[in-house]
Amino acid sequence: CPVNEVLFDESGKAWGICASIDGKKQVAKAPVIIGDPSYFSSEMVRSLGSVVRSICILDHPIASTGNAESTQIIIPGLQVGRKHDIYVCMVSHSHNVASEGKFIAIASTTVETSDPSLELKPAFDLIGPVLDRFDAVSEAFEPVGSGKDDGCFISSSYDATSHFETTSQDILSLYERITGEKLDLTINADSTEAED
Repeated sequence: CPVNEVLFDESGKAWGICASIDGKKQVAKAPVIIGDPSYFSSEMVRSLGSVVRSICILDHPIASTGNAESTQIIIPGLQVGRKHDIYVCMVSHSHNVASEGKFIAIASTTVETSDPSLELKPAFDLIGPVLDRFDAVSEAFEPVGSGKDDGCFISSSYDATSHFETTSQDILSLYERITGEKLDLTINADSTEAED
């Protein structure tokens, strides 16, 4: 359901959202609002630039990877005359994302020129022949504030990386901003007793 707006009280604290469901406006109340930048006004986020992504359907694994069913390749920007690295991720039938004999490769980078798709040429050279390709350029944003003052906890947009490190860091940051404490992932599930 599309969110029409985030609702604020007179002190600037968010208390809910207004959304359209089957053409009718509905209001949902919440003590905090958590969302990606697209749900919030431009005053609450700042641009980080643009990211170009190409999703490629292949009938072969990427060459020189030992016929791997999945691959993660980072092309250092300096090696190809760029400021930003180029990322290539390939997955296959073994991940239940493609038909047997088909592969999905995703190439991405931070946009530096007026021809974003051309910036991925080093990735396409590695990927090889493509059956079909879908290109998209999207602007990336990050929150301006922490969320503590207005109750709006905003994630960052997905960046060009394909290994989810920055996304994982963003989730940990969100957790800490919302709860006020770091997420403890050191608990061993095998050694803890279930609470009654």
